Amino acid sequence: MVKQNTKEQILGIEEQIKRLKEKQKRILNNTQREIGKYLMDSWEVEDVNEAKKLIDSFNHQVKSLSEASSSREDDEVKKNLSQNPPKG
Repeated sequence: MVKQNTKEQILGIEEQIKRLKEKQKRILNNTQREIGKYLMDSWEVEDVNEAKKLIDSFNHQVKSLSEASSSREDDEVKKNLSQNPPKG
């Protein structure tokens, strides 16, 4: 009796994992589609190849800006921690 219950629980968990993975895939696909649509709408681009060329041409600049922004955020966190050390 206990073995059957354990087996059913395991199968139930495996089914939950399968459903969650499918949900994760749907969310990722929807997010990518939404981002692509937003990018093409905001840049007023209709041709997919043209959009890809624009993305490739701006890729380096975006990465540089992202790294600079991240660095500034890290500096701000360090500054705040030095001015307000954690209490503990």
